[in-house]
Amino acid sequence: MSTHSIIRKEHSSIPLSTVFSRCQRALLLLVGTVICGLSAFASGTPLPLFFLMLDAMFVFVYACNIALDFNLRHGKSGMVRDSKYHAALKQLQQEEQLNLEFANFLHDNILQDLLSVKNMMEKADRPDVRKIITKTLDNMNTYIRERMQDCHPAMLPKLTVKENYQNLLEYISQSFPQRDIRITFECPDSLFLAAPYDIFVYRLLKELVTNVYKHSSGEKAWITLTQENEVIVLRIKDNGTADAETLSSADPSKHRGLSLITEHVGNMGGSVKITNNFPCGVCIQIALPMKGDVSYQYFVSR
Repeated sequence: MSTHSIIRKEHSSIPLSTVFSRCQRALLLLVGTVICGLSAFASGTPLPLFFLMLDAMFVFVYACNIALDFNLRHGKSGMVRDSKYHAALKQLQQEEQLNLEFANFLHDNILQDLLSVKNMMEKADRPDVRKIITKTLDNMNTYIRERMQDCHPAMLPKLTVKENYQNLLEYISQSFPQRDIRITFECPDSLFLAAPYDIFVYRLLKELVTNVYKHSSGEKAWITLTQENEVIVLRIKDNGTADAETLSSADPSKHRGLSLITEHVGNMGGSVKITNNFPCGVCIQIALPMKGDVSYQYFVSR
C-alpha cells in the first residue's frame, strides 16, 4: 500500500483507470464488498474476521494495481506492445507522407524552376531574359518562405499570442486579394498558450481561416479564442451557404485539412464540433485540453 501511494503521488494516476472507468471501478468494489459480506454472513464469520477478509480484498486490489502499473510502465503486457506497434506504424506512415509531399514540392516547385533558370543563363545578356530570371527567382523565394512557414511557423517572441495570430490573419487576407471577407477576431490580450500549443493553435487557425477564404461564399467570419481551466476553445463562424450536415458528411479526401484537424485534435483528447451558424453558414468549435505531459509536447511539435 505504501508503494502504491508513492506511485500515485509521482504520477497522479491510478493504473487501473487505464482499464476500467470510474463507474466500473466503483461497481467492482461494491460487488467485492457484498460478496465478502454474504460469505461472512453465510458462514457465521465473526465481525473482526469479516473486516480481515475485506482488508485482504483491498490488499489484492492494491497488488493488482501495482502489477498493472509495472506492466504499463515497462511494456510487459500484450495490450501495450500492440498499442506501441500501431503507434509506431502510424507515425511511420505520417513521416512517409511528409517525405512524399516534400519530395513533390522540391520536384514541382524548385527543381523545374532551377533547370529553367539554368537554361536561360546562356541568354542572360538579354534584358527580357534577365527579367524572366529575376521574376522566377523571386517566385522561388516566395514559395520557399511559404513552405518554411508551413513547416514551422515563425511566431515573434516580442509579440503577444494575440498579436501573432492577428499578423497571421492579415497574411492570409493578403494571400486572397480577390476575396473581400470581413474578419472579426476576439481574443484576450493576456491570453497565454504554453509551448508548443501556441504553434498547434497557429496551424489550426491558418488551416480553418484559409478554408473560409477558399470554400466559403460568405462575406463575414467571426473568430474567438479563449483559454479557461486548461482548455483552449477556438471557434470560427462564417455566413456562407454551407451547412453543418453537408460538411460533416463530406468526403475526407476532398476536405483533407479538416479531416486531419479532427484526427489530431482527437488524438490529443480534444473535440471538433461542427454546427450551423445562425442565420446561415457553419460554426467549427475546437476544444483542446492544454496539458504539460511530455508526450503531448512531442506530438504537437510533430
